[in-house]
Amino acid sequence: MSTELTTFNLVPPKVLEAYGADGKRLNFNDVYASTHINVRVPHYVGMLRGHRVRVRWTNGHYKYDTEILDVGNPAPLNFIIPRLEVIDSIGRLVTVNYSVRLTPETPLIISKSLSLTIDPQDFDLVEPRLSSDRKRVTVKFLNMAPGYTVKVRWHGVVVRETETKPIQSSSSVAFDIPANWVTENAGKTVIVNYTVYRVGSNANLMFSRLLRVTL
Repeated sequence: MSTELTTFNLVPPKVLEAYGADGKRLNFNDVYASTHINVRVPHYVGMLRGHRVRVRWTNGHYKYDTEILDVGNPAPLNFIIPRLEVIDSIGRLVTVNYSVRLTPETPLIISKSLSLTIDPQDFDLVEPRLSSDRKRVTVKFLNMAPGYTVKVRWHGVVVRETETKPIQSSSSVAFDIPANWVTENAGKTVIVNYTVYRVGSNANLMFSRLLRVTL
């Protein structure tokens, strides 16, 4: 195995939507309307039919692993990172790499990593809080002030949205969660976040980080 490993050169992957000469920055507004972004694993030195490859996206808070793809004719492979995982990484440094398994019996080989900076928004929107009885979501972030509205999104078997509420002060904003939102996701993990909009502007929504809760 040690002899075979010397034939590999697992260079970092690329994020196709990234910008800059070295492709190490991403502006969420550039992919605002997209359902995902694309990670390309190159035709690495030593790639052979039958290798199994998977990409990992790590933002220091959560690790997201893509599906596993089997190499057919050796060529670059494309993987997708869902929009929510990009949203969760706004304002953060993300490590993107990939693993290769040569055969089912061999250990994973890990590639070199791409360090990708996701540009920040105007506000650093931390994740919301869900009460222990699962009946209320509370939004509170630094520099809350009038002139903005907020709305909660509940990503479960169905994507649900609360009503929109104005921010009236620096205090928190609370939203009641209907009981059926919880019961329809019993035993499942839901993702909760919120959006902030500057009233009277044509600016894009700003998105909070994700709260992941198993119900």
